[in-house]
Amino acid sequence: MKTGPPDGYPVDPDDTLTTQRDEDIVSHQSIPIPQLGAATALVQLLSENPGLPVASWSVGEFALHGHLHDGGFGALGRYAGVLGGSIRPLGNDYPSGGRVVRAHRLVAMWRDIPVHVDVVLPVAADAAVAA
Repeated sequence: MKTGPPDGYPVDPDDTLTTQRDEDIVSHQSIPIPQLGAATALVQLLSENPGLPVASWSVGEFALHGHLHDGGFGALGRYAGVLGGSIRPLGNDYPSGGRVVRAHRLVAMWRDIPVHVDVVLPVAADAAVAA
């Protein structure tokens, strides 16, 4: 009867497949991870403000980009209440789903990370909010 590790598993504990040298571990830990700062900022934002409206998020190399699908201008305003920053129309009006819409973007900073949050609104609703 065979004893020891199953076939295909290294027997030698110093085998390079199963162990790493201390200097290899240190060198892997010192490699910068560009998205880590933005990802950490997003976790902090949502953890510290659990009542914020649901958004879809993209984590870039040095920035966060959110898109609100529901809640309209009020939802964007709730993000502005937490993040500060400014809300501006983004680009031109365009047709979508049989109506004319306009994108609006909140531009802010959170923990030294640029944050953009967008919402697309029907132009009529946008004009009513602005009035």
